[in-house]
Amino acid sequence: MTEPGVRPTGSDAGLKLWDGIVKLGLGLRVILLPMSPGLERHPTLVSLPGKVNSSMNRFLTALAVAVLNLGAVSPASAQARGIELFRTILTQPLTPITGPTELSWLPAGMGYLEAAGDSATGRTFYRVDPVTGKKTRVFDARTEAKIIAEFARLTGTSGGHLPFDAFKFERGGGAISFAAGGDHFLHDLATGKVRKLLVPKNLGPLDQATPDAGVFSPDFNYYAFIRDYDNLYLFDTRTGRETRLTTGTSENNLIGFLGAGAWFVWSPDSRRIAYLKADQRAIYKYPLLRDLDRHATVDYQRYPFTGDPNPSLEFHVIDVASNADVKVAASTEEQPYFRNIAWFDDGSEVTFQVVNQWENRLELKAADAASGQVRTVLVDEDSTYLDELHNFRQLKDGKRFTWSSERSGWRHLYLYDRQGTMLRQLTSGEWDTGQIDGIDEAGGWVYFEGATNFGLEQPFFRVRLDGTGLTKLTPEPGVHRISMDPGAAFFTDAAAALSAAPAVTLRAADGKAVRTLATTNTDAVTKLGLVAPELLTLKAADGVSPLHGILYKPADFDPSKRYPLIVNVYGGPHTKAVRDGYQTTDFAAALAQLGFLVAQFDGRGTIDRGKRWQAGSYLRLGQTDVDDQAAAVRQLRSRPYLDSLRVGVTGISHGGFMTIMMMVRYPDVYQVGAAGAPITDVRNGPHQYIGRIMRTPQANPDGYAKADLLTYAPNLKGRLLIYHGTNDQNAVIGNTMQFVRKLIDAGRPVDMMIYPNGIHVLEGLDAIHGLKTMVSYFLEHLRPEGWEQSRTALW
Repeated sequence: MTEPGVRPTGSDAGLKLWDGIVKLGLGLRVILLPMSPGLERHPTLVSLPGKVNSSMNRFLTALAVAVLNLGAVSPASAQARGIELFRTILTQPLTPITGPTELSWLPAGMGYLEAAGDSATGRTFYRVDPVTGKKTRVFDARTEAKIIAEFARLTGTSGGHLPFDAFKFERGGGAISFAAGGDHFLHDLATGKVRKLLVPKNLGPLDQATPDAGVFSPDFNYYAFIRDYDNLYLFDTRTGRETRLTTGTSENNLIGFLGAGAWFVWSPDSRRIAYLKADQRAIYKYPLLRDLDRHATVDYQRYPFTGDPNPSLEFHVIDVASNADVKVAASTEEQPYFRNIAWFDDGSEVTFQVVNQWENRLELKAADAASGQVRTVLVDEDSTYLDELHNFRQLKDGKRFTWSSERSGWRHLYLYDRQGTMLRQLTSGEWDTGQIDGIDEAGGWVYFEGATNFGLEQPFFRVRLDGTGLTKLTPEPGVHRISMDPGAAFFTDAAAALSAAPAVTLRAADGKAVRTLATTNTDAVTKLGLVAPELLTLKAADGVSPLHGILYKPADFDPSKRYPLIVNVYGGPHTKAVRDGYQTTDFAAALAQLGFLVAQFDGRGTIDRGKRWQAGSYLRLGQTDVDDQAAAVRQLRSRPYLDSLRVGVTGISHGGFMTIMMMVRYPDVYQVGAAGAPITDVRNGPHQYIGRIMRTPQANPDGYAKADLLTYAPNLKGRLLIYHGTNDQNAVIGNTMQFVRKLIDAGRPVDMMIYPNGIHVLEGLDAIHGLKTMVSYFLEHLRPEGWEQSRTALW
């Protein structure tokens, strides 16, 4: 946890590398598949140190140095070019930020939190008034003394200061929870009592999408936790009594992999737990070879290949006092998916979503907490597939909730009553709404993010609950990252554009600036002669639709010379690469300094410009989306400084699939490719990801045939590098092995780098080696000016 009110320290070099690695597909962030869809929906485009915790920041900075084997490089050298400038961008703080980039908001009306001091001398916590900046101690002397004394009584230790470095308000601000010495505590601010919360010692192991083994009940009297993957237990935090609640299969559960969200959720009154139960034993067990030891072993993972049966799911509600378990619903072949458990605030009903096999029909259900009787609240449908940003947010009156739908062809906000009657549509127009960040019910406002201007810009808006008064609250163009206080009275606005470095402003709810929190110094950028990448407006392959891209050039760019081009691609139907955000010093900019032009394009199939555009690759992966990428490059050929005979493409995961497909379908456009962790036969992809775009091979035989890279292997003409980890649980390594086999059979050359025990997104030394291998491959085969010197220096 980042210390409250304190900006993490460290050079922004690591953050630049993070941003670049994510974009170029060798990063530490999960990139493909439904494991982490939220990460993809809003990719990092503003490099703000406050967005990454300090330990990760330090690691990434160390990674940058390790990748490049660098000594000291001075950013003051205005003549730095080529490999020297490449090094400088990655390792020097060229855009230092002064001031906090985010605030630790306190409960509604309390302002935000700041802290002073350290663990040795003790921390002092302050609540800060957002308007005046006035600081008031969160804990007065009496309260602080009481916490210290109670902690000493419970633990037998003595100390003259608060025993914690961080805390969290609970029960609407009536209590705080904190951890100290490996134990958990709850302090009631009214009574002054501190209670040690007993927790079990034996937790986990966890399935691949569950971050925490346990969750405290809202009253903190119980701790529900997972043991042995999918068995749910209850632990009394007062007595230490443990009770087993459910009996699972003791296998790595696929609930998270299927995008269901948290698979157990407490009721607001702490009386019940709603949970999902999966039986995946009918799903194929894919072998993962562990062969770094002489005596190799094999692990197995249940992998739901597209077209294979779905795991059977059940939805239950259990009473923790009586242990009475009510089976609420069971999945069927037509409706195989349950998602997003959420209790109504009064605890009388629990909601869940039921999704059909094509993921184009969703039913929001509500179950009576006691009887389990189910009613349908609303139904949402789409001709293609439904996105997962539904913005189900309850209003405090307990009678209404918000909802997002793409039924108009654009994602907009709606207001429903609890019975499922649509009261009104709150927003409309040819633009997309995003996440709701706050609701001021008393004032009658909903605050939310949006995507406008073909998704290039991401402003912040508000609209009244009666559907009037739509207002853009962020005046500057570009990308805005928002953090709103729980009372929806203030928000921080981290704003950036291609031509404007990040700046953070504290704003009132009406958008009025309160004060500037953080600014970026770009003097070093100017001195080095770095300029913003060029925003491109081209035509899609249909010759009509505008298609946007971004083009990076070396700082010493000479239009009379000819440069090779590297296209970075992802292209998945849940991402967007091109936005009006500050990218002058990111990894693509550094890569350009090695003598490349570097480009990204958002073809049909990407998000934030309406469902018609996003659905451009529906049932046709590798067709329209790839056509658009090739069309963009062909239009750039008219620029005399682009060498059309030296064009490369790279991507990981879905981007790996796109990389190979672009090379085999358009060998006249792309001469060199580097594909990471690709799916090569879409039948080898997971049902929850590929199936929602492509349906099944039985339902869409033509689409699957045209997306099967194995059949295109004889078409490969250029140089191709494939890199893959042997223990990839997202895109299994069999994809690479099958495609390479086809290349061998066809007599086509291929280069391959296998990472023993490597995972989907390479980590640690694997990531370092993979990054250097990919860059070296393009240096050797695209041969920009000075390529031999750069390749030698890289290693």
